Order: sequence, then C-alpha cells, then structure tokens
Amino acid sequence: MYTHEILDNGLDVILINRDSMMSASVLFCVKAGSSKEAKENAGLSHLIEHVSFRATKRKNTFEIKQPIEEVGGVLNAFTSKNFTVFFAKIPSLKVNETLEIMSEILYEPLFKEENIEKEKGIILEEISSYEDDPINIVFENLYTNVYDDNFSRPIMGYKDTVMNIKKSTIEEFHYKYYQPENTVVIISGKFDEDSVLKQLNRIKSIANLNSFKNNITSPSIVDKEIFIKKYKNDLASNYLVQGFKAPSKLDEYYYSTLVLNTFLGSGMSSLLFSKIREEEGLAYEVTSDYETYPKTGLLLFYAATTDKNLENLLRKIQEVVDDLKNNKEIEKWFNYGKNRLIGKLTLEVENNLSLALNVLDLYINYGKIITIEEFIKNIEKVEIHNVIETASSIFSNNKYVSILSPNNQ
Repeated sequence: MYTHEILDNGLDVILINRDSMMSASVLFCVKAGSSKEAKENAGLSHLIEHVSFRATKRKNTFEIKQPIEEVGGVLNAFTSKNFTVFFAKIPSLKVNETLEIMSEILYEPLFKEENIEKEKGIILEEISSYEDDPINIVFENLYTNVYDDNFSRPIMGYKDTVMNIKKSTIEEFHYKYYQPENTVVIISGKFDEDSVLKQLNRIKSIANLNSFKNNITSPSIVDKEIFIKKYKNDLASNYLVQGFKAPSKLDEYYYSTLVLNTFLGSGMSSLLFSKIREEEGLAYEVTSDYETYPKTGLLLFYAATTDKNLENLLRKIQEVVDDLKNNKEIEKWFNYGKNRLIGKLTLEVENNLSLALNVLDLYINYGKIITIEEFIKNIEKVEIHNVIETASSIFSNNKYVSILSPNNQ
C-alpha cells in the first residue's frame, strides 16, 4: 500500500507499508547532483555527501553510525548526476531513531575545516583508484565526447577541483539545495505510519529565498559519429564501449528498449554473451546497459578482449547490430528479454531498499507514483513489433565508440 503526502515543511513523502516484513529501508533523496556544480567545483556534491557523515550539530561520527550498525543495519549514500541519496536498512524497531539521525545528516551537518580536509584526502584516494580502473576510463572517455559538460564530468570531480573547493562553497551549495522542499523521502517495509509522519513533520523548513524545487535535467548528446582510441600502460586486455542514442525514460519506446537491452546483455543466456563469448570466444566479458534520463538515453555495449581478437570483436558486434536493425534474431530473443526483465524486477522488489530505489527513479522522472505492479504491466504490453521498431531506430543512429588498449610501445 502506497501513501503519498507533501508535508507542511515541504517534504515529499512516499510510504510503502509492508506488514509482512521485519525490517524497513529509509531513503532521503536531495534533487541535486554533479550536473548542478560549476565546472571549477567539480566533485562538490560528492564531497558534501562524504562530509555530512562526519558530524552534525548534535552528533559526532560515532553517534551517527553506531546506533544503526550495532543492530546489523546499514547507513550509506551515493551521488549521481541529478541527485544525492542517503539511505538506511534497519530492523523495524529502529525506524524512528534512524529518521532522527538521517534528518540531522541532511539538514544539520557541521562542516568543520578539519573534517572537510580529511574527506578531501579520502576522495583523492578514491579518484586515484577510479582512474586506475580501465573500465571506468573507457566509459569516461565516451561520456567526455558524447555528453555536454555538465554530464560528462566524473561525479567525484578531479583532484585539483576537489582540493580547491572552499568551505564557503560547500555551505552555499548545501543551503541552496539541502532543503525539505527539494527532498523526496521514501520508507519501505514495516513501520508505524502515523509515527513517522509526525516525526518527519517536525523537520524544520528554513526560510531560504535561494532554495527551490529542483527539476532533474538531461544531457545533450552529440549528433555525429564518435571513435576514440586511447592507450594505457600495464594493461593486458582491450576495453570497448559502443553506444547509440536511445529513447528517453519518458519516450513511448522506453519499455521496448528495456526488453531489447535485457535480451542483448543480461545473463549468460543473452544474445551478446551467446554470440560473442560462447560461439566465437571473442571476449571473456560482454554485456549491455541502458542509461536513461527524462529527455535522452544511451544504449551501450561493453566488452573486454585481447589484441588478436579486437578487430573480430568489432566485426561481430557490427554483425549483431546489422541483424537487429534488419529484424533478424529479434523473434528468437524477444521472450527471453521480456520474461527475464519481469522476473528480475519481481525478485528485486522483495528487498525494501530495491523497491524504494525503483519507486524513487520512476517518481523523480514521471512526477507521479508508478507502482512496480503498474511498471510490470507496461512491460507485459510490449509486443515484438515494438522491439523491432525500437531496434531499427536505435541502430540507425550515430555510433559512439570508445576503446582503451594496452600501450605496447
């Protein structure tokens, strides 16, 4: 059962009561992420996410984490291009205490200079690790050349921008975006509805003329063919990402693209895995991904292979694309994609946090609650001709290719 209320303080609250559970997940989503940052402050949203766990006006870092973790719970957060999400998984008896802790993290963090510097150091280590990972590099190379500036920058920022972010910049960004009016709260699991609503209503809305309800945005995508090949020392494999402009989350072909993406690259029975790994032995790992925003989307293939197989891998991927574009193979794979997609969703939403994140994603994009049952019904409506039309359209678009190869010189 879903309850949706806009509270007097501006909080946008969705409650999903599941009495059969013994636990709950709590999620606070601030509608501000890395795409809202100035170029010179790249990494600001991610830094705020980190520092917020250090201290609030009434709690130190131990007092923030210990009450949740000592009962087996999880407290964490992540930053994306459009929003920052703080979440917790806890036994039902801890819901109210968790709401108190999380509301302090979001609305009453203490940005001490020493804590900011500590977290900058931690993030620099995180960036170093990220920059050593060839998978991250090959994707970032693609995004840099395909998306506009606000969406092509890494969420963590760059070492120099992170080190130069000032405390005043952190406080200004936080004051602007971290307000109840710009926050969606979702609680999924077993909890006392009246009790949590009363508690959430006690969160104060600070009168702030500079704050507002932020709408999530979409990247612009280049309208030309892209081919990037870069090299890195100490690599044994070639890493490949190939993308095509695809329907947005609000497009009528969104659901048929989900089915297409699922039969392309989800599982060892998928088309790409079967054709490229099992039949041809051209790659150890091969998969697909569908990245969507309200107005744009990308369908992506990823694979890793050796020097001797790279050209054959590119040829085989093109063969798969041509076959799909010309309506070959789709009838054979349609049922696998549709059934697997529905089955995966059904299994995922058994988990409170997964359900909350799914509901959040749909609500943020569509501006209304779409239940998982409704979402699955929309997938069930997809027919073979929808996927045929979708594949033909996507694979007629410009091709974006990013390759990272071993530097053998």
